[in-house]
Amino acid sequence: MMSLTVFVMASWVATYAQNCNNSQHSGEGTFYGGIAGSAGGNCGIPVATDDFYHCALNNQDYNTSQACGACLEVKSASGKSVIVKVVDRCPECAPGDVDLTREAFAKIENPIAGRIPITWRFVPCPLDNSTIKVNFKSGSTKFWTAIQLRNIRHAVAKLEYKKGDQWIDIPRENFNFFIETAGIASPMTLRATSVLSEQLVFENVAINTANDYDTQQQFTTPKECSDQVTSIAASIPVGLYFDNRGIYAKSFMTDWKLFNHMGRLVRQGKRTKVIHTQGLSTGLYILMYGRYRVKYLKR
Repeated sequence: MMSLTVFVMASWVATYAQNCNNSQHSGEGTFYGGIAGSAGGNCGIPVATDDFYHCALNNQDYNTSQACGACLEVKSASGKSVIVKVVDRCPECAPGDVDLTREAFAKIENPIAGRIPITWRFVPCPLDNSTIKVNFKSGSTKFWTAIQLRNIRHAVAKLEYKKGDQWIDIPRENFNFFIETAGIASPMTLRATSVLSEQLVFENVAINTANDYDTQQQFTTPKECSDQVTSIAASIPVGLYFDNRGIYAKSFMTDWKLFNHMGRLVRQGKRTKVIHTQGLSTGLYILMYGRYRVKYLKR
């Protein structure tokens, strides 16, 4: 079998070029109780009860909620780092400051320190298979429409809707909703632009305040922003082999899923030793099973 390029990662972040939203910020790191199990942050983003890796960002870098949903890699002076999602605003924080949860703070420094110097940068959120969801705020109708984008890999710079042949910019509020006070006809066509200038178009999106709309799309990280990747616990599982026809294992892979580089699920199964990849396009795929997350490059 022909050997292919493979990486195994417990987690990963891209190392950006200078034009890839990775400017280094500096300030002070503190901690607070966080909002795990609620949507109580200024961003209005629901946070799972067991998710303590989030933060509140200072007013300047919060930037009228543009930072909401984006991820930061925060480092202490010791070099220890943690990745957190921006879900809240810290009005009293100085520019550059990040208010972490106690659990996230403990990953980079003993909480007894209370306040420490930090550096941080924006990084792609490690979302695996998660695609962007469109959330309509309660009360949204075709006469007044409020929209929030969730599960984003990169921050959203702009959201527009199509009216005839024109794209209309939707104003963004400080509490992380794009609101068209005149309303948007339903179903609608939306266009989201990331801070890295990638544009995604979501068609036939109907107003539904009970359930989020799954776009089945996700922002990508441009090649020039992902030439270098750091990996943790990088060792290929014993007995795992690859070629352009498939992925082979000596022992069974259970509850496996194969995603393309856009985060879309392309194949899945319960128990197998062979995953056939004939018919899949050339490109990068992510295989997930057990505790493993494997990057598979099909040539």
